[in-house]
Amino acid sequence: MSDQQVPEAIRTAVDDADVALGRLDDALAQIDDGDLHRAHRDGGWTVAKVCSHINMCSILWLGDIKRLESDPDLDFFFREEVGHDMVGYPPPTVELARKQLASTRRTLATAAAAISPEVLARTVTIPDLGTMTVEEWTPLIIGHAAGHTDQAFEIMRDREFGPEGI
Repeated sequence: MSDQQVPEAIRTAVDDADVALGRLDDALAQIDDGDLHRAHRDGGWTVAKVCSHINMCSILWLGDIKRLESDPDLDFFFREEVGHDMVGYPPPTVELARKQLASTRRTLATAAAAISPEVLARTVTIPDLGTMTVEEWTPLIIGHAAGHTDQAFEIMRDREFGPEGI
């Protein structure tokens, strides 16, 4: 899509975000690592958490767009899927957690399976992990996510609330 085809509201939002993020970057250039990890005196997020949240919101939204491209029946996003699970938001119920897992399974089956050959061939670096193609990274990242099921089972066993056989 060329710049001329981008809706004005989106173009304005991108331009405004660029200005705001530029201001934040200028401020970050003037602080040290210790300051990055300080929260407001009344508590809450640190500057580092705010920066991470900004990054995750943006990346997750673009991922959601890819999900929409790959799954014509998708019409719902959970809060976490747009990077917004605010501090103090009510914790999820078992029903909501199960729906989230169902959504993740559907996304893996649709969007992960629809990665173009051009994107699969792209090389990507993940700091502290290495440099590989998207084709090489994808099974590792999906496996990492799926591996957290063992972590959930271990919590259930440790706290003695897990169903029989886990």
